[in-house]
Amino acid sequence: MPTFCDIAQFLSSQALGSTTLPVNCDLSDKTIIVTGGNTGLGLDAAKHLARLGVSYLILAVRNVEKGEKAKGEIAKQTKCHTLIEVWQVDLSNYGSVLSFAVLVRLQLKRLDGLIPNAGVEKMWFETAEDLESTLTVNVISTTLMSCGVLPKLKETSIKHGTRTNLTIVGSLIHFVAPVQQLDIPRDQKTFTALSDPKTADIAQRYPLSKLMITMLFLELAQRVEDSRNEGIDGKHQVVVNCVNPGWCGTELGRDKTAGLVERISFATIGWTCEKGSKTLVNGVCAGMETCGQFLSECQPKPCSAYVRSAKGKETRERLWKETTVRISTLSPETAAFVQ
Repeated sequence: MPTFCDIAQFLSSQALGSTTLPVNCDLSDKTIIVTGGNTGLGLDAAKHLARLGVSYLILAVRNVEKGEKAKGEIAKQTKCHTLIEVWQVDLSNYGSVLSFAVLVRLQLKRLDGLIPNAGVEKMWFETAEDLESTLTVNVISTTLMSCGVLPKLKETSIKHGTRTNLTIVGSLIHFVAPVQQLDIPRDQKTFTALSDPKTADIAQRYPLSKLMITMLFLELAQRVEDSRNEGIDGKHQVVVNCVNPGWCGTELGRDKTAGLVERISFATIGWTCEKGSKTLVNGVCAGMETCGQFLSECQPKPCSAYVRSAKGKETRERLWKETTVRISTLSPETAAFVQ
């Protein structure tokens, strides 16, 4: 259960929080990828990046036609000189994610930032890659892509003597996630147990997925930090942070029928996509001091009490182990990038 402080932080952030774009952020000659860049937070973040002068912007989308439409919208509204390309990737398909990561590593001359923003919020049970689809897309594939492009982020940092950023899109909603659902017996695998159609709590699956990706982010950030301190792959300056974009009006919940209380609450404290998307841009431009940090309202803030607890640390270590074992089965090469 969330603590009183958790709830207070959630409500105060949403009701009183503000967001800002980075100041004096030089994006000339930079290459940044935004997944889910054809709609919602991803699209608005892409527009901000274009206005800030990013040289090369890749919209990683499932539907190329919609991606091309978004590309035209960005160019028309920003009147920028950014080179914008649309690359296809389907996060419900591991093969697609792995192929995308290989393309990034082999084809791009540099990669300065990745914002794995794409996600789903399902209202019914369905599977993708033998797991409940929210877990596949929001947790496994997001981690798989992040690990898969990490070598290019390191290479760019070392070769060009610059900082590169991996900015994972989390959510303050992880504060109210049903943590008890992660109390899986040791003789069972967490993702498999959560994918049982007879017991899966789909109504709470989205906040649970954000809790899980937040914990995996902390583990990934620690390994990136360790590799830098140990001098592995040279003295890279890769920043791995996680941002809370706020409760925004997006197409994410398009399959959801909001109740009266939720509609009134959103009308009172909800954010626009334009406001929330600034957090993504701030994160991908943030400095080394934000590595391993959860950023809310564009400022480092503590994760939930559960994540910070001894039980939470134990759970996140278990999740990391199970996730990397799964990734190793899919691609030993990718798993080796974070060992």
